[in-house]
Amino acid sequence: MSLIPGSRCRSARNIVFPGGVVRRSTEGTLVSQRENLGRELFTVNFDSGQKLVLFAHEIEPVSDDLAA
Repeated sequence: MSLIPGSRCRSARNIVFPGGVVRRSTEGTLVSQRENLGRELFTVNFDSGQKLVLFAHEIEPVSDDLAA
């Protein structure tokens, strides 16, 4: 996945975490990316207020070319 910190992304599915649920297609901003035990992990600050560490399959980039 070619996301860089500061880029916009959204949840690819509903994400259940101890504080509640982030619904599918909730947008946010990528804060950081790292590797742990061969897995890519992404910290995302969602617009709805949650800050979560997620796997690559749980997020997708947001395309800015909707006006075209």
